[in-house]
Amino acid sequence: MISAQDNELLGVANRSDAMGVLAVWSVRGRDLVPHLTEQSTSVRGFQLLVEAFRLWELYEPAHPKHAGRPDDFFLLIEQAFARTVGRIDNEWQLPGARRVKARAHEQPFISLTDPDWHLLDGQKATGIWGLYRGASRRANLLAEDLTRLSSDTMVAATLRPGLGPNAQTKLFDLVGKAMDGETVALPTDQKDALVQDLYSTIRKVPLAEHLREKLINQFPLNAALAERLVVPGDLNRREFMMAASNDLQAHSDMLQDAIKCENFLAIVEAVFLWLCSSKGKTVEAAVAELPVDLEALEASRAAFRRSGRYGTETGHHRQKRFGQMLDTTNKVALAKSVLCLHQAVSDERGRAVWVWDDNGILHSDTDLPKPSDEAFQSEVAWRNDYYLLPLQSIARQLAVLHE
Repeated sequence: MISAQDNELLGVANRSDAMGVLAVWSVRGRDLVPHLTEQSTSVRGFQLLVEAFRLWELYEPAHPKHAGRPDDFFLLIEQAFARTVGRIDNEWQLPGARRVKARAHEQPFISLTDPDWHLLDGQKATGIWGLYRGASRRANLLAEDLTRLSSDTMVAATLRPGLGPNAQTKLFDLVGKAMDGETVALPTDQKDALVQDLYSTIRKVPLAEHLREKLINQFPLNAALAERLVVPGDLNRREFMMAASNDLQAHSDMLQDAIKCENFLAIVEAVFLWLCSSKGKTVEAAVAELPVDLEALEASRAAFRRSGRYGTETGHHRQKRFGQMLDTTNKVALAKSVLCLHQAVSDERGRAVWVWDDNGILHSDTDLPKPSDEAFQSEVAWRNDYYLLPLQSIARQLAVLHE
C-alpha cells in the first residue's frame, strides 16, 4: 500500500493571510527554495505531471482533432492514475483523495463531461495541473511556456517512461473517446498492462533520480537545506535556520535575511491576532496587556528594512509599507497602525476586513484565541514557512525511494 497524504485538504484557505505577509516572506523563501510551493509537496505529483506531458507530446500529433487541448488531456490522465491507484489501494495520495476513496470500490471511469468523475471541483485549478506546473517550470521540468517538457526532462522521461507501449496504446484509445465527450470505463483487472503501468508509475516513481536532480540538487542552498531536512523529527524552523546560518557560511547572508524577515513579520501578525481576539474592547483596553516589547519590535523593523531586496511587485510594496507605516511609538499607536496595514491589504484584495475600530471599539467577525506571550518575542516566534516543509517532504520521499 502507498501511504496517503490528503492534499485535497492542503492549500490556501478561502480566508487567510489577513496581513498580506505571504507576498513578503515568499520572496525570502525563494532564496532558500527557488521552485516549490506550499502545495507542491509530493514527488509523485511531479512524476504524474511529467508522465502526462510526455504522453501528450506523443498523443497530440497522432490525434490532430484534439490538438491544442493539453489541459483536457491532462485532466483525463490524472483521473486515470487516481482512479486506478485508488481502486487498488483504497486511497490516493494527491489532490482528490476524498472523491477517489468514496468510489474506490466502483467501476472507475474518466470523463470531461460528467463532473461526478472529476477528482475535485475545479479539477484543473485545484489538482496537479494548477498546483504543480509553476513549480515544475521553476525547476526546469517544464519549458517556460508550460505547454511541454524541458528538453532534458523529455529525454529522461523517454528513457524511463511510466507507461509501456501496450499500456500507452490502450490509454490513448480510452482518452480519445473521453476527449470526444464520452464517459469511459477504465480496466480493473490487475493483470491488465494499463492497470499495472498506471499503478507502478505512482508506486515506483521511475523518474526519482531525475526529480532529485531537478527538485533538490540543481540549487546549491536548496540542496544543502534538503540534506539537513531529511533528518527525522519535527521541524523547528527557527532552530533549523539559525543552525544552517552558522554552518553554511557561503549562504549565511541569505539565511540571515530570512531570519530578519520573520523576526518582524511574526510579531506583526501576533499583534493583529491579538486585536482580532479583543473584539468588544476599546483599543486602549485591548493593548493594555499586549505582551510586546516595543524597543525590540522597533529593532526588528530596522533589521527587516535591511533584509534584502523584495523585487518590484507586491512583495516590494508590502515590505516597504510595513517598514514605513508600523508605528512603535506606543502600544495604542502600534495597534492602530496594524489595523491600517490590514485595511490596506483588504482594500487591495476587495475583501472585508477581519477586525476594525468603530468609534474606539474593536469589532471582528472572527473568533480567535489570544496568541501566547512567546508569539511576541521577535527572536523566538516563528509563524511562516519559507517553503521549508515542502522541501522537507520532497527530500524525505526521495530518500525513501532511494533506499
